[in-house]
Amino acid sequence: MNLNRITLLLAALSFVTGCGKEPVSAGGDGTAPVQLVITASQEEGLATRALLVDGAHVYWHPADAISVFSAGERARFTSQNTASAQTADFVGQVPVSGESGTWVYSLYPFDEEARLDGNRMTTTLPDEQEAVAETFADDLLIMAGRAQTSSLTDLGGGVRKLELSFRHVCSGLRFSLTRSDVETVMIRANGGEALAGTFSFGWDESGEPIVQAVSEPSDCITLTPPGGGTFEAGVWYYVVTLPAQLSGGVTFTVLSGSKSGVRAASSPFALQRGGFRRATKLDSGVTLTEEDVTVELAGPDTWVATDEQRRPLPVDVRSKQQDREVLMFYSSWHCEHLADYGTIVNVTEVERNHPEAMNNPAHAAWGDSSDPTNPQLCFWSQPLFGYYRTTDPWVLRKHAEMLSDAGVDAVFFDCTNGSFLWWTSVSQLLQTWRQALEDGVNVPRVAFLLPFYPTAEAALSWRTLYLNFYSLNSYSDLWYRVDGKPLIVALPDCLANNPQAYDADLLSFFTIRLGQLDYVRGDFPDEQGRHQWGWLQVYPQTNFNNGELMPVSVAQNATDASSGHCYAFNAPGSYGRSYTYQDKQSHLVEPTGTDPLGSCIYGYNFQEQWSRALQQDPKKVFVVGWNEWVAYKLQAWPPEGYEYGGSFGYPNAPGYAFADQFDSERSRDIEPTLDWGEHGDDYYYQLVQNVRRYKGVDGHYPNVSKRTTVAIDGSFTEWGGVSPDFRHYGGNTGHRNHAGHGNGGLTYINDTGRNDFVDAKVTRDKDYIYFYVETKENISPRTDGKWMRLLINIDRKWDTGWKGYDFCLNYKNPASDSMGYVSKSTGAAWGWTDAGMFDYAVNGNSMEIRVARSVLGLRPGGRLNFEFKWCDNNLYDTVPAGREPQILNLYVDGDAAPGGRFNFLYKD
Repeated sequence: MNLNRITLLLAALSFVTGCGKEPVSAGGDGTAPVQLVITASQEEGLATRALLVDGAHVYWHPADAISVFSAGERARFTSQNTASAQTADFVGQVPVSGESGTWVYSLYPFDEEARLDGNRMTTTLPDEQEAVAETFADDLLIMAGRAQTSSLTDLGGGVRKLELSFRHVCSGLRFSLTRSDVETVMIRANGGEALAGTFSFGWDESGEPIVQAVSEPSDCITLTPPGGGTFEAGVWYYVVTLPAQLSGGVTFTVLSGSKSGVRAASSPFALQRGGFRRATKLDSGVTLTEEDVTVELAGPDTWVATDEQRRPLPVDVRSKQQDREVLMFYSSWHCEHLADYGTIVNVTEVERNHPEAMNNPAHAAWGDSSDPTNPQLCFWSQPLFGYYRTTDPWVLRKHAEMLSDAGVDAVFFDCTNGSFLWWTSVSQLLQTWRQALEDGVNVPRVAFLLPFYPTAEAALSWRTLYLNFYSLNSYSDLWYRVDGKPLIVALPDCLANNPQAYDADLLSFFTIRLGQLDYVRGDFPDEQGRHQWGWLQVYPQTNFNNGELMPVSVAQNATDASSGHCYAFNAPGSYGRSYTYQDKQSHLVEPTGTDPLGSCIYGYNFQEQWSRALQQDPKKVFVVGWNEWVAYKLQAWPPEGYEYGGSFGYPNAPGYAFADQFDSERSRDIEPTLDWGEHGDDYYYQLVQNVRRYKGVDGHYPNVSKRTTVAIDGSFTEWGGVSPDFRHYGGNTGHRNHAGHGNGGLTYINDTGRNDFVDAKVTRDKDYIYFYVETKENISPRTDGKWMRLLINIDRKWDTGWKGYDFCLNYKNPASDSMGYVSKSTGAAWGWTDAGMFDYAVNGNSMEIRVARSVLGLRPGGRLNFEFKWCDNNLYDTVPAGREPQILNLYVDGDAAPGGRFNFLYKD
């Protein structure tokens, strides 16, 4: 609707809606749809301070549309007018219930995503609005009405009529300007109040619509004239806002080219429903200048991501907590004798392809472990990076970046068995992570988790670490420290049986925490008053050592039969990924042919444990775990005589049991798996989501530099002062050639690393968006396949485009050395079609791009708020075997900045 003649009250509505033609579904109660006429009456007595132009008329335009809700259904009613008028006939069809006390609701403008829950309606007021002289842009002035169906009248011929009063939902401002060169006006609430966004409203006792909640708030609205021109001087323009109490007033920003000026109105005031506040000569006294800002980095706290379950990273989190840390249980023992064996068995594949083997431990599908008396390592699933060894530097570099990006502060190596330190893996990890640290990765620091009992093997491990690593100050920049000393989880009692002269120095060198093995027992002082640290617990977890640490785990190898103590993971009723203390096994859905994943992907158990930690807010959270992957297939577990239960086995077979990992449901690794397809990284992003809630984020978005017009000439002279600076890690495109698990000659080779992204920037002017990217070495020729692609999620919605990406620059190789193709996503599946061209220039290791706003579906001069990612030599049209699915290929091949599903966020 457009308001040709605007009134004092902006509320004098009177219109008629007419009978419908399009078929509509029956209501939720089976009510049949009927043809309906809705007659809207005028809202009376609306107060406003805004003195607008002459008259008291609001005009409907031809083809205006409204949403009508009735009996659980929504329909589109469209105007049948051939000219603008104060009244209009609307055509539509909805089911209408004849029950007493039921309502019909209506909303202007029609919104296909609007919904009605009870008597609460949800719609969206955009934060980018078109400014039209002396009136409103179409579809901005949100209004709603309702009427009880008891007032329906029959017009004959199956047509019914309903009297309904429309009322304004929103408020607004009007302003005029003195300049004629202004391209953009921005209005920001100084107190952070919501001026626009997706919101819900209901009706009070007097029938007035009242905004109740804003789920996607924006404290800033941007106005641009139609077609990207300039505002006219001396005329009124209008901006529609949500009603709000503005505690700190508003700030107006006026932009012309790269120049801007600000006018602040800091006094509190109210934006009342249906009223429009006035700002005459908004730019009077405002000087437009070009202002440089300090270039700031856009670190991982500013990155955004949405996982395959459409769960975005949370934004409603507390500010950064400098004293909160996340520690990760890390398996460094995929090496030596634990990686040298025969056939690799994947339990998830056995389950899927040979379900009969799950009750027959002697089935041939178990490979070398089909002899139940022969313990054999089995993988619960295939890792995304293959059945790797932890001596593989290519994998270790991936781990360093993924854990760093997730906000993990330290990893604890699992050295709880015997005296094994798995030094071939640890030493390679230290070398790889030191280089990553030099490349700019904030790698997790390292610590060791030693045996939970005071054995001679535990003493040997501790002394070996002290003499050969810590006392030599080896890799000291990677040590995890507490109270200024390297931390170790160990029992000092293990040193008592065979004391050494240097034990006193050893003990004073470390900050020591005692490990608690049991899942239930909790923290209790021993005879010396010493508290412990738990590593894994069933819900509700203990806050160990007076609130210093709480364990959080993906799942627990325990059952009700074992009273929550350690037990076989394949025992009936084990606490898998779908289990919760609150709901027990009610969430559990085992995989089937039609649902190959079941409920394991949803992280119920993990989230319940995280919720406990978030509520208790310990200083540290110990997460189990990252990459254990394997467990022995045994005849029985726990062993006979074990403290918390006897053996477990199947009655009709020699028996088999898995202690620590079993299958997709009964496992506890977070590292992405290949067997879950596009859901393979769901737990990784669930970790990231909760780390952000726990540690908080730096709420400051980096400085955004002035609008700049960039000459696409390969000189890059305009980019030096552009902010934010989206830096990324260099040194991560090395090639892979390393043995995997087993002694059958499995070798992993990956030589896709090519253009190594290290920096990116964005700027803009009225008509164009400019992108800059820099690589560590010279950029490869433009004829290379899958070359220097730029993915853009222009609307920040996941359900438009492929995984949210609406556009891909360089999906097709460039047409020339100066012109490239913009491709638009054809839908949810991977597929792209030509959408336009862009200009670019490459010189050495840098590239700059200019793409028209119009090609990306943006109006000239509007405010920007989009996500983007650079990637090279990945995202195949036909994904090579073993590298599926498509989205997870971003972790595996070539380079992506930022990694995985993370995106850079640019907003001005």
